[in-house]
Amino acid sequence: MVAIAADAVWRQRIAAAAGAAGATVTDPAPGVLSCAPGTLSLLVPLIKADPVSARPRIPTVGAHTDSIADRELRDAVADVAALLSLHGTVILDLDAGRSRWRRTPRPDIVVSSGHHGPQWTDMAVSIPVGVDSDGAPITALLTATPGFEHILLELARIVELDQRPARAA
Repeated sequence: MVAIAADAVWRQRIAAAAGAAGATVTDPAPGVLSCAPGTLSLLVPLIKADPVSARPRIPTVGAHTDSIADRELRDAVADVAALLSLHGTVILDLDAGRSRWRRTPRPDIVVSSGHHGPQWTDMAVSIPVGVDSDGAPITALLTATPGFEHILLELARIVELDQRPARAA
């Protein structure tokens, strides 16, 4: 399942888009909506960006990689970051150059594992991106700072589309 953590306004927008698309969205926990994989592709085109908070610039995207201990999860997060870089987003390595004296720049959107959790945001999307060698699901987490909610949903849609199995020719 895809899980979307959002404030009340965005949950309402997502639920309205689900109603318009005839898709099912559930609310398994307070502040969280969930939907089946493939549903984001139906919903995101129906959700309008908030013109007041829409930012005209291209967002910076940061990714955690080296700080993820599990190799399969680290590779999956790196693959998601690489996919997003193909779509013109700037990817900052949030684990490079870490020190007490030099902080990494704060990106607008963060790609990480579910273990890093949302740090600065009301909006996060957790997307299944594969399975590990034991068959357990691997999940990537995308989080956004306020004002980048719509862009976050669009990037999550791109990741979700990439996860669809290739059709046999």
